[in-house]
Parts: sequence; structure tokens; C-alpha cells
Amino acid sequence: MNKLWNRALLFLISIALGVILMMQYQTSQNIIGSGKTPNEKTTELNDEMTKLTLEKNQLLEELNKLKEESQENHDIFDEREAEVKRIEDALNKQKILSGYYDVKGPGAIITIGSNPDAYVNLAFSHQYILALISYLNNAGVEAISVNGQRYINYTEIVPVLDHINVNGVALVLPLEIKAIGNSRTIEASLNFVGGIVSQMTDIGFTIETKYEDNIQINSYDREKEFKYAVPVGVTEQE
Repeated sequence: MNKLWNRALLFLISIALGVILMMQYQTSQNIIGSGKTPNEKTTELNDEMTKLTLEKNQLLEELNKLKEESQENHDIFDEREAEVKRIEDALNKQKILSGYYDVKGPGAIITIGSNPDAYVNLAFSHQYILALISYLNNAGVEAISVNGQRYINYTEIVPVLDHINVNGVALVLPLEIKAIGNSRTIEASLNFVGGIVSQMTDIGFTIETKYEDNIQINSYDREKEFKYAVPVGVTEQE
């Protein structure tokens, strides 16, 4: 009885071992591939790995190239953006100088009147007003107005009878001249010994100057049409 049981047990163990061996063989074939030796499969895997490595390196090269192109485009964009900013700043400066904008800033308010004991004819003495404005320009002021009339390169100060015309508007004393710029430079330019303020005071004008941090000057309310001058390099249209 014991021998029969031992034989039966041995038979079952043999079957179990055989099943395990078959499973191991099947797994090995799935990994290695049917009909291929382990060396052949290893070679195939190495070739596949080499191929994948080459593809990865190629993709990395393409990625680096795209990064370089992106950086170049970014640099070009930054340069163009900076150039646009420089052009806009230059244009805004020209618009301020041409009186296109209302502007505000520190500077001086100069009130010009006449001494009650002296007879001052504004039309006969208008060259002093022109000289005072010239001194202000030499002081580097960035905007000037005379009784609210913006003074620009094309402004005309014309004597008429006993008054003056500024931008075609008749003005009489007192005149209020506003100038935006460095207050110390303005003061030094106007009030030196024998300067324009001294000269005007000697002939009967009264000059009162106030320096403020926030002076507002209105824009030039007229348009200048160019009939003859054109920018160099621009073709005239017939």
C-alpha cells in the first residue's frame, strides 16, 4: 500500500514538474521569439535599442535646433520691440515740441505788465517779448505759451497798432508766459545782470516770475500744412 502511494505521489510530482517546465519554455519563447535562439534575440534587441537611440538623438537635435530658432526669433522680436519703442519715444518728443499734446510739468510763469509811471507800447517793444522767448529756448524749456497760445516753431508774433498778434490772436498787457523746464536754468537765463529782465524793466515793463512744480500748457490748436518741403528720399506724388 505504501509503495503504491509513493508511486502515485511520485507520478503527480513528475506531472507538476513537467507542467512547470512547459510554462517556463512557453514564457521563454514569448520573450525570445518563436524559432529564435537567445543570441539572435539579444542581437535583435540591441539593434532595436540602437535604432531607438538614434531616433532619440535625432529628436534631441531637432529640439535643440527649435530652441535655438526660438531664441533667435525672441531676440529679433526684442530688438524690433526696442526699435519701435525708440521710434515712439522720438515721435512723442516731436509731438511735444510741435505742440501736438497738452503738457504739464515744472517751470516758470512770467507775468509781464507795465509800470504806471511809464508808457509802454507793446507793439513797438514786441522785440523784447521775442528776446525773452529766445532766452527761454536757450534755457532748454520744452514748452511755452503766451496768454494760452502755444508757442511753437511756426508761431508768429506780429506787432499791430498797440498790441501784438500771437498765432493770429490779438494780445495786450498783461502777458502771461508759461515755460516748462528746469526752474534754476530758467532763472539763471533771465535774471543775470544786464539780461532781458533787466532790459525790459529799464524801459517800463514790470516782470513777475513764479516757479511752480505743476504748470499746464495747452496744445497748439492749428495745423501746419507743408506745400513745398518734403522729407528727403520720399517720392512726391503728382
